Amino acid sequence: MSSMQPGTKSSLSARPVRDAVPRRLIVTASVVAFAVRDWSLWALLRVGPWGPPMRLVLGRESVAEAVARTLDALLCWADSATLVQLRSGWQEQQVQVWGSSEQGSSVSLIHSILLRAQRDKLRPNLHLQPIPSLHVQWVPVADIEAGQQTMDPEIQPSFLSALQSLRAHIQHEPEILLRYLADMHTMSPAEPGQDWWQQEERPRSTKSRETMPLQAMKEPETGDGTVTLAEASLLYRAFFPANESIDIQGLRRRFLATKKLIPTDEERLVRGREKASSRSNRASKVYRYEPDSQ
Repeated sequence: MSSMQPGTKSSLSARPVRDAVPRRLIVTASVVAFAVRDWSLWALLRVGPWGPPMRLVLGRESVAEAVARTLDALLCWADSATLVQLRSGWQEQQVQVWGSSEQGSSVSLIHSILLRAQRDKLRPNLHLQPIPSLHVQWVPVADIEAGQQTMDPEIQPSFLSALQSLRAHIQHEPEILLRYLADMHTMSPAEPGQDWWQQEERPRSTKSRETMPLQAMKEPETGDGTVTLAEASLLYRAFFPANESIDIQGLRRRFLATKKLIPTDEERLVRGREKASSRSNRASKVYRYEPDSQ
């Protein structure tokens, strides 16, 4: 390095303050979104092995606002779309800000989200998302747990923690499933090779900024508030590994013990499986779910 002489001027390249003084602690908000399709559990993950979508928590926003911002970027919710939001806890990991030299250890608040029953009609433009870190796809949870879906080893514990949080919540409060079924109009099968989450109404070449405004989206149809115990048991089973033993009779007693199922004189087949053989899909008694009943 040459010595500085009096009167000479040095040329210093401009550096953003955030690069000159990197924060030692970066707070992020991660979201693991779950949905049910064809009576099986799916997870919304970033394309590649990197796990759930993640957003930095800006200095002037709360973690809850960052979670909402991530959902808005991914899913383009209709105004009154409901969801079940569960907090899975804090996780520590390493993070580097994209496009910046800022890096350090981060504390992430992992949320697990169960989308409403009609989420497949809230057609998000996931394949048009302009932010690389938010390119996402739906993956069966069974494939993840079987090791058929590659996941970054630094991210996998956070995902499994969110999954365990969801399962524990369902075990503790199975009434969530009754609310889900009462809201569910139909159950469509996940057809092989079809990207059912994509916005087929818009040309693939359309840029994300040109997607329909929220007010132009139609609120998806809701169910008529009825459930069957066969459907409730089938939905409960969807949240857990296939080899896990479940006391179906005890589970049905728990559903009835909520005192929020009013019996009707109707019977019906399991939704989405009406074309199945009579042996595997027998008509089941219909109940009306009354959330305000005691």
